[in-house]
Amino acid sequence: MKKTKIDLEDFLKTILPDQKLLKFLSLARDISKKRREFLYFAGGVVRDYLLKRLYKKRIPKPKDLDLVLQGNLKSFLKELLEKVKGQILFESQFLTYKVKINLNGKEFLIDFITARKEIYEDIAKLPKVFASHFEDDILRRDFTINALIIGLSPPYEGVLIDLVEGEEDLKKGLIKPLYLNSFVDDPTRIFRGIRYKIRFGFNFSEDFFLALKKCFEKSALKKLSGTRLANELKLYLTKEPEKNLKNLLMTTYELNLFEEAELKINKKNFNSLISLLKELKGEISEREKEKIFLFGLVDSRFLESLYRLGFPDSEIKELIKYKKLIEENLSNWEKLSLWEKIKIFEKIPSIYLLTLGIYFPKIKKDLIKFFKEYRKVKPELTGEELIKLGVKEGKEIGALLELIRKEKIEGKIKNEEDEKNLVIQFLLNKSKN
Repeated sequence: MKKTKIDLEDFLKTILPDQKLLKFLSLARDISKKRREFLYFAGGVVRDYLLKRLYKKRIPKPKDLDLVLQGNLKSFLKELLEKVKGQILFESQFLTYKVKINLNGKEFLIDFITARKEIYEDIAKLPKVFASHFEDDILRRDFTINALIIGLSPPYEGVLIDLVEGEEDLKKGLIKPLYLNSFVDDPTRIFRGIRYKIRFGFNFSEDFFLALKKCFEKSALKKLSGTRLANELKLYLTKEPEKNLKNLLMTTYELNLFEEAELKINKKNFNSLISLLKELKGEISEREKEKIFLFGLVDSRFLESLYRLGFPDSEIKELIKYKKLIEENLSNWEKLSLWEKIKIFEKIPSIYLLTLGIYFPKIKKDLIKFFKEYRKVKPELTGEELIKLGVKEGKEIGALLELIRKEKIEGKIKNEEDEKNLVIQFLLNKSKN
């Protein structure tokens, strides 16, 4: 075990998203000391501190704070929350707790984790976990660069502990699993490894490729659940910088992970998918963005592949139905009027429509224009105002409002006055007939 004394005060000031947490951590440390339980930081927060302080990498402060306790965490938190305002929001089957604390009117979320040992009883299945020693907790981790810990309380207060030469791999810039069956036990680690490689500009170690080979031999990616597979892919979108997305997808493709996971992916979609999501930033919700991302990855000739990502039958059939609608009009697309295109687009729910813009580049420009502009165009006149102008109640009002919208989109009318003139002309023509 390699032990290195560090400046604990500098570590805390570097990693904490808010210095108000210093007092809270001091309290947590005092309680763990009194209880003779070892409290420590682990994983990404330690890795990023070392990258920032020792290797001068530009790393943003972590948004999440994780603390690990070798001891009775439930009892520890009960004692801690008697002294600070807060509550346990969630307790998981993996001996973890999400805690919300309030410090001088400001709320913080902190993850507390029990030092634990993991046992994988089957390939690609979630592990059984048991409270254990900090050394077992280190050895259950995904990569050596994430297996470093820094003690907050005795017996290793202010000490960096390295059991697996993680610090050396940080210096070398290597993504190295802790053991060769790592990806057989948990194939999601491969996707995390890709994210670290691209994020930090690191390289895969020889052991990474040996572990990947074992994973493929055991068909572990095929046995990974659709939900877990989809979640890992979504993290490319939600946890990594936008500029990294193409490299993340290409690395995944080149490592043959999509095929091994039984996903039919069209890499030609990557550029179109990325540009469409960029173009529509602020126009769609995060949930819509994630769904379009997963839909857009899949080869449009093999949409049944979406079952592998956990999508329900109803959604896949809907997407296939709307895909056929576009295909029926595709050969004649340039000859359609703007309004005809809009009426086709309006038949298709947003998520499916934007996905089809990835599958069919011919409609993408019109689709983005529709989504960002045309769908938002509405008449200034209301139904009540049309009645005051002499329009009869009923279907005629709906038809007139639709006509006004069409004329506005086509640029034939500009303002409310133009809309009134259109209505008056409509009524005059009607009276003549």
